[in-house]
Amino acid sequence: MSRKMLFAASTAVMALGLAAWIFQLLNGLVITNMSNLFNWGLYIGCFVFLVGVAAGGMIISSCIYLFNIKLLKPFGKIASLSAFACALGAGTMVIVDLGSVQNILNIFIHPNFSSPLVWDVIVISCYIVLTFLSVYFQLLPDCKERGLWFFNGWVRKASEEKVLRISQKGSRRVALIGLPFAVLIHTVTALIFATQNGHEYWHTAMLPPDFIAMAVASGGSLVLLLAMGLAGKDSFKENLGAYRLIARIAATGAVVHFFFVAMELILLAWTSSFDTLELLGRLFGTYGILYAIELVFPFVALVMFYRKSTSSSAGMLITASVLMLIGTLAHRFMLLFPELSVSHISLSVQTLSGTVDWLYPVSTGRFAQTGMAFSSVYAYVPTGAEYLVALLPIGLTLTVLAFMALRYPLVSQK
Repeated sequence: MSRKMLFAASTAVMALGLAAWIFQLLNGLVITNMSNLFNWGLYIGCFVFLVGVAAGGMIISSCIYLFNIKLLKPFGKIASLSAFACALGAGTMVIVDLGSVQNILNIFIHPNFSSPLVWDVIVISCYIVLTFLSVYFQLLPDCKERGLWFFNGWVRKASEEKVLRISQKGSRRVALIGLPFAVLIHTVTALIFATQNGHEYWHTAMLPPDFIAMAVASGGSLVLLLAMGLAGKDSFKENLGAYRLIARIAATGAVVHFFFVAMELILLAWTSSFDTLELLGRLFGTYGILYAIELVFPFVALVMFYRKSTSSSAGMLITASVLMLIGTLAHRFMLLFPELSVSHISLSVQTLSGTVDWLYPVSTGRFAQTGMAFSSVYAYVPTGAEYLVALLPIGLTLTVLAFMALRYPLVSQK
């Protein structure tokens, strides 16, 4: 498929998502299958996924310039662009999840600074600016050389040597700010979950570093896919060293993630309380298939990334990258499904055999749709409308990537 066709297809996806979002604005979040009990669904799962991929892309881009990784410099623009596009998609996903225009405006007009969500919006907004500047400074020399416009009128009369110096200096400065900011953006996102002390599964100090580890794994996988696609198959052997380095960076992030997973499961099994055993039952029973995807796909991917035979094959690298991204997406949803499907409000009741805790029913807010006014459990499955609305942020991300690939040279010559 040509780049023009990819741009047209991604634009069509975005337009379909925009139409669905307008429908949601007119009818409200009632078109989704979320409830008062399960109030974070498909949108938040995709949001966390996109934020992670954006953070991973910027971490790789910043490291290229801060540590002078010459092998990866041809793909610095791709890493920064992936971060910018995914950050735009993540910001749009937040807007989509807020449901109404009034809620969207209240975030900016009446911000509650005690809420991690407000800080997440602030950090994402700053991150979008930073990632754009990273792409901008790296593109300046190419735009100067080829006579392309990219907000570069101020260097029109400057020599190519001067523009190159401006580009290198600006890229290093942005990288110096971008690396801690990339860590910060996903740390703040993780804290939205970790500060929920009513949710034991989330309330752990391991969550922020685990988020960052998976950000490196997923962000590196997307950078690898884009680099291979934009550089073309004819230059595969020439760029193989860079591809394998990106693959190993992504695999290392996955290894760190599996360490945290092992610690989490050991602690849950060791505690063996009623709540933790119930949680393990939901992880390996109710949502066992999704949890298996979260564990198996990234593990297979990291093995393929580390092995010389598979990391030297274009097909195997593409397969491993896709597996890593799918596994990361499953990980984001597995944060939500086991924890939000059951009420965590309990009522202590004195019986003849002692005190027992009963789950306290919560108003579903969906009596008209489900016939249930109160419930202590809720089986959430996204509606067709939710999937269509989610196409808006995803389509926006793909459209930005396709447009930039169509318009500008994203792979630098060595």
